[in-house]
Amino acid sequence: MKRRKYLSEFGLNVFTSYKTIIPVEHLNIIKDGHDYHIYSIMSCPKVRYVKDSFKASEECISLTLEKQIKDSVETIEIQHLVLDGNLDHTKLGLACLYPYNKLNIEINDNEWLNTFGRGLSSNKISLEAQGVLDISGPTRNLEFEILYIGQAFGKDGERIATDRLKSHSTLQKILTDYYSSHPDKQLYIFLFEFTPQLQMSFDGLTRIYTATQEEEDSHFNDVMSNPLKYNQIINITEAAMINYFKPPYNVNFVDNFPDEEHKGYSQYYDLDYNNLVVEIDLEFDGNFYVQLCSETNRINSSFDFIQYDLFNDPNRKSMCDIFKSDGKRDDM
Repeated sequence: MKRRKYLSEFGLNVFTSYKTIIPVEHLNIIKDGHDYHIYSIMSCPKVRYVKDSFKASEECISLTLEKQIKDSVETIEIQHLVLDGNLDHTKLGLACLYPYNKLNIEINDNEWLNTFGRGLSSNKISLEAQGVLDISGPTRNLEFEILYIGQAFGKDGERIATDRLKSHSTLQKILTDYYSSHPDKQLYIFLFEFTPQLQMSFDGLTRIYTATQEEEDSHFNDVMSNPLKYNQIINITEAAMINYFKPPYNVNFVDNFPDEEHKGYSQYYDLDYNNLVVEIDLEFDGNFYVQLCSETNRINSSFDFIQYDLFNDPNRKSMCDIFKSDGKRDDM
């Protein structure tokens, strides 16, 4: 039967405070000031417009999209694409050229331009096929395959993922290798800003612990007097995500996490932390539910999370024991 080591057990909870998913070719436009220290390179099936499927009425545009998944093609009808409720959609110039992933629109409704469109710098806009599907398509799951997970931090956190990806050799390799063998896929970058918080669990009822009172007091004081270093928070979060998904283009941490010998997150072992939880927020605006997957694991919603115990003692009780889905606790 497993036992708590301390009356006071501590864990690290890391949650997504901000996130962005963007096509890899548009990465250079991300300049929003967020601390994206962890990123993932992902893929999903390409979406394109069906040539000559566009029809316009005063109220909206209708069109057809198609998504290729290996040898099969899924057709998706978009019946009511509205750019603006006051716009006469018959006064739009529509052009969609090969490879049919972008719709170029020229607004020729002068009445609308002189009233509602006065703030526009141009009367020409473009719509990506994937964006139209996300906003106007049927509600569905949007599944991304995780190909690589990495980080950018620098000495004091001054470096972020967008800086690293500008000259990232692995990204260039994926762009070359993956696209050549998966022409039906589109590459995306998932940028994460993570915020840490300390989890605490106290058991003053059972009074059953393997540590002495002196060890308990020392453990409590050590944790309280040693704030976690942010670079180690990034290191352990990246390592946990890599080990969980085991992306095909990652090498480190795929088979050796957690590892108490690893210097990049040694503070958690020095302070004898119990547990790590990584929460990935997958809620976005649009008619879709983002899901992340690999050959070995997946996250289907924001209610799923990555969890690891940070100890090697098989007789030590985990802080997350109370959340076991089978209802059976280790001390029962």
